[in-house]
Amino acid sequence: MSPNEAARLLGVPPTASADEVQYAYASRFREAGGDPRRIDELTAARDALLAASPWRPPAGPQPSPQQQPAYPQQQQPAYPPQQQPAGSLPGYPASQPAAPQPQPQPSQSAWYAPPPPPNRRRPMSTGAVVGITLGSVAAGLVVLLVAVFAIASIGASAARVAEAGSSARPTPYQAPSDDPSEDPTDGPTDEPTTVEDYDVDGVHVHYVDGWTFELTAADSCAAATVTAGFADTPDGDTLDEWSTTVDFAAGVPVTFTIPDSASTYDYAGIESVQCGQA
Repeated sequence: MSPNEAARLLGVPPTASADEVQYAYASRFREAGGDPRRIDELTAARDALLAASPWRPPAGPQPSPQQQPAYPQQQQPAYPPQQQPAGSLPGYPASQPAAPQPQPQPSQSAWYAPPPPPNRRRPMSTGAVVGITLGSVAAGLVVLLVAVFAIASIGASAARVAEAGSSARPTPYQAPSDDPSEDPTDGPTDEPTTVEDYDVDGVHVHYVDGWTFELTAADSCAAATVTAGFADTPDGDTLDEWSTTVDFAAGVPVTFTIPDSASTYDYAGIESVQCGQA
């Protein structure tokens, strides 16, 4: 910073003395109100003016200058003063010498600015506060989603375990098993559920056991197409089908057995009967 810029900033002439610079700096420092940027500019201006001012060696107190009259004493004229004629107005009295004005002594103490305040921690900006708030909300949502997914997975696992337990119980439509170890030998057994008879396309269906049904047609039909449907639950939707041909005589029951290889699902039933030739 140049001396001229520093002088304009402190409001002093570029040739101001060190005392004047310090006094102006102290005044501007109080006006800054603790603004760090303003204080830094004032300090730089003070240092620039002090560096540009001529150096003066320190000196002890000097005696006060002798008082001098404001006007030099008039010398007596070489010729005698003329007497005023009678009746003339008297002249004004001679002016007294004015008292000398007190001069500043070099021993007077200079003005020094108070030490700058310690650096205060600046408050966070609005953007930082908003960012921290949004981050906290996002973290809370993530934790909430994780908790919801965990609860949903636990519920689904419990439902699968309950479904597996219910499907393990033999039902009238469950496929028979060839493994003798699966036959219940000890412990209480549930009595088989009674399956009501039903009619499909004019054919009366009576459940016998496993995947064996008794079919009785009202009319004779040769090479009728019988379609069986399969599901994973007793009342579930049809997921697989298997068909074969059967000859029906009017009113004569026909034992119809579905092979185990017809489907991988556990439950079977008669879906339709299409008569090819009457």
